Amino acid sequence: KFWGCGLVFARGSRITASPHALGGSGEAQGSPGASRRGPRRGPVGAMAAPGKASSAAFFIFDPTLLAEGARPSEEEAADAKIVYYTPSCAPAEEKRSQVGLIEGLVAFAAMFSKDRGPLRSIRTKRFAFSALEAEPNTWLVLCMRHPQLDAKSGAGSSAGADGPEVRFDEDCVSDSMLHAILKNCYGVFRLLHGEIQSFIKEQSRHKLFDLLEDFAPAFLETVDAGDFGIYRELDGFHYGLVERNCCVSIHCFLDKIQEQFPCIRHSAMLYNAHLIYTSLALDDMRVLYSYLVSYNGAVSNQKLNRVPFGRIPTAASQPGGGSSSFGRAFLLQEEEDFLFGVSRRPNTSGLGSGPASIFVPAVYLAEGGMGQLVALTYRGILLVLIFEECAPLDVRLLDSVRSACTQATGDGLSLAELLPLIASQQQEMAEREDECRYLYHNHSNHALRLSSQPPTGRSFLGAGRPGVAGPRPNERTLLCPLHAALSDPRIKCREISWKAADRGWVCAKRWREREFYLLLDGNNMSLSRCQTECARFAAIHFSNIFMM
Repeated sequence: KFWGCGLVFARGSRITASPHALGGSGEAQGSPGASRRGPRRGPVGAMAAPGKASSAAFFIFDPTLLAEGARPSEEEAADAKIVYYTPSCAPAEEKRSQVGLIEGLVAFAAMFSKDRGPLRSIRTKRFAFSALEAEPNTWLVLCMRHPQLDAKSGAGSSAGADGPEVRFDEDCVSDSMLHAILKNCYGVFRLLHGEIQSFIKEQSRHKLFDLLEDFAPAFLETVDAGDFGIYRELDGFHYGLVERNCCVSIHCFLDKIQEQFPCIRHSAMLYNAHLIYTSLALDDMRVLYSYLVSYNGAVSNQKLNRVPFGRIPTAASQPGGGSSSFGRAFLLQEEEDFLFGVSRRPNTSGLGSGPASIFVPAVYLAEGGMGQLVALTYRGILLVLIFEECAPLDVRLLDSVRSACTQATGDGLSLAELLPLIASQQQEMAEREDECRYLYHNHSNHALRLSSQPPTGRSFLGAGRPGVAGPRPNERTLLCPLHAALSDPRIKCREISWKAADRGWVCAKRWREREFYLLLDGNNMSLSRCQTECARFAAIHFSNIFMM
């Protein structure tokens, strides 16, 4: 055994936390680079309520930052490493304790992790921590509070010497789920504001703190702990399929617009939030798609107009204004309107238009640098344009772009002329009904495909409900452990068939970059029949893809 810093390391990868070192009793265990159980004292305060998990704290720290002055105190040295911490009302000692604890566990685990990567998660009786090194020496940490088990059911407490012992649902939030949320948080922040270290160098830590004070609480409000399903981990595009001639016309239309306005660097087109075309790199488009239209598996062109988004654009949310542009967009009041761009609203008398206002957020692309984001909606079509950083965008230019895109020209190269073609082909695809419910994901091109079924049949989790696309909301969480098993390189599992005691089968299969989840209804189906249906499904839908 190796003793140090109040921790005991024994038998390979097992870690036991000393109660005196961590401020509470408990045990932590896991493997280097994966999971740790240990710190009992997290962002304490409000007790978790029965029902669902809730966010307890979010913070960013850099262990290499040093305090100013020749001989800083221990508190000043600890505070210098904290880039940001929310809730900001937490006591200073609690902030130092939490950040120092995570920093120490990260450093301790690094001695034994070798090539398995840094520490990613820590679990205690009441809290689940997830840590992400988003940039070199820049760590993001999210702490979720486990929900309290319902005492009325008899599982919430047990008798002890000091009275009933409160119990918590420690399995309601998976480590991979929290890690995916942190990745998405950093991806969206980087898209809208650039890298954290670059921001500090170009401006200051104080301005970064002010920016995060606006961004972080708004982002955490969008984390719905009641819907921690498979879509948090399978982040991809819903592709819209069009015929070849229509695809060529779309290419020609976008080339024509870029020739007319050379300051447009990239473009993308979506119909009913399904991606039809993009000139951006897939990684950049994936983050932008997730921010613009995708939320918990549902996609909509009006996502940013709905709760928990729908924040009002302000002057301070413009580049350099000090506030974040996250969740801010113009309210779409017409079938043809700017989500980002120029907006004219009726004046106070209700006659005519009031003064025009411009809201064009900055975006930072991993492949392409900084740009300006403009988004125009036209009867189901969402046209996304990335302008050059130095382009002088004003009302006149943006109105010219709107007119060039929407007005019919007679050559078929306008949104007004492309819309009937795209809509009819998408409607034809939407009317096709799949025999089984399934979810398919391709990790190479981030394609996410869901089945479409009529409102008949029985869910493998319960009675029949109206038709839905892919897994139902109460089925999404159950797919997470199957996805984790398929993704674990240590297990090397390629196919899993799972069945509850009185429900139907779920068959999960993966080969290389592709995976699908087939949901089969019926309590009396045998395992052999399940495997037969899975093979038939793969042959019908993926006959040109080697899945066996």
